[in-house]
Amino acid sequence: MELCLIAAQETIRAFERSRGTIQPPVPVEELATWLGFQIIYLTLVPDEFSAILSSKDKLIGINGRHHRHRRRFSLCHELAHILMHHPPESLCSARHIALYNAEADECAAELLMPSRLLQDDLHRTRSLSDLARLFDVSEEALARKLLHLDGRSAAVREPTAPYRV
Repeated sequence: MELCLIAAQETIRAFERSRGTIQPPVPVEELATWLGFQIIYLTLVPDEFSAILSSKDKLIGINGRHHRHRRRFSLCHELAHILMHHPPESLCSARHIALYNAEADECAAELLMPSRLLQDDLHRTRSLSDLARLFDVSEEALARKLLHLDGRSAAVREPTAPYRV
């Protein structure tokens, strides 16, 4: 298992020990607050801006004009940089920035859709769209997570069609 998945899973377990068992959707704003971060929703930023992190000030700025699913993912992406102890981008090469962002994306997906919870709900939910609604994520994010879940492939079908893993 990759370090980014381990970091996310350990964080979720510690959060549950402190706050009790969670069910989907994962309360990511509460998780960020529990980790000591204040979230600020920014509305006067360009659309291509998703989020910014100030580790020193324990602040995460999120583009408040983005769709809720994107805001949730952006928040988890920034938390992932913290959990993975990534250095600030200003100290990194372009190659390292790309690597760290890929790791943060994978960690963010695990924070939003913990494999343990996802596996539990795979048997109870009949469609990708229903499962995406349950976890409050986009169908695209869910499909990507299912493709990587435990190294298995998932057949991605129409949102209302049954799926198999």
